[in-house]
Amino acid sequence: MSTKIIFDKINTSEERDDYVRALRIAGWTLASISDVIGLSRERVRQICTVPSEATKAEFYVPEPPRYAEKVARVYIEPKPETLSRLLELQPMAQRVRSSSPRFRAEAEEYTSLLNHAHTVEGVTLYRLGKRLGITHSAIRFRLTRYGYKPMTETTNSRVYQPLKNRVIA
Repeated sequence: MSTKIIFDKINTSEERDDYVRALRIAGWTLASISDVIGLSRERVRQICTVPSEATKAEFYVPEPPRYAEKVARVYIEPKPETLSRLLELQPMAQRVRSSSPRFRAEAEEYTSLLNHAHTVEGVTLYRLGKRLGITHSAIRFRLTRYGYKPMTETTNSRVYQPLKNRVIA
């Protein structure tokens, strides 16, 4: 007999609450109970915190659903040569100011390498930020500023504009 069919036959909220508690005692998770009942996980938790005299023997309680083992994520790291070159260029790229040509070539190469690591090597911006000691939003800003990433539709900022669209004197 299906758990869903049993819930359809329950008429009162007290019976429902007792059955929810019985499922919880049988080892069901709050999420799996809430999926079957149609209540929120938080409401199921609240029901389970109130003590009751009902026992597991009064209800048909099926085995709890089994979920597949979670597979550990594999994070892609930047290639060692890419990372070492990025770390070498980073101090110079961060010194570029205004329209000064000083360190401009290094900044362009640095940004190009960031884009290569992200798009070709498949490294996330968050992972790149961790390896470089900066925030992922700083990398995203740099890639947008240098024209590698498109600007979002809602951005209305003079600062957050690609450099290639601006005239550099």
